[in-house]
Amino acid sequence: MIDVNPELEKSLSDLDCTLVYQHPEGFNKLPVVSYYNLTESVSMSYDNEEQLQDGVVQLDIWAEVPDECGRIALEINGLLTADGWCRQFSMDIPKQSGERAYHRTMRYVKCFC
Repeated sequence: MIDVNPELEKSLSDLDCTLVYQHPEGFNKLPVVSYYNLTESVSMSYDNEEQLQDGVVQLDIWAEVPDECGRIALEINGLLTADGWCRQFSMDIPKQSGERAYHRTMRYVKCFC
């Protein structure tokens, strides 16, 4: 079994904004990208040993303006696809009354040996 979070952190090491695990503590310093491991599952096994594992991660972009969410999403997509991750989807989350930050969510999957 591979812990997917360090693999994602390595893939995003050149990201040009703050990266936090799970959820931002506050929204004082934007933009910020939060992430977490959504699922890890066996993709292939033989001889009672796991050979391949799929890792699915969720990323959330939080920014003061919607264009920033889009710019960061493009940057993330470039970094992750270059490192073998495949985007499952990306979508804007509607801003609720009183919320300060714009929000975009993204999901990626990668197969690990």
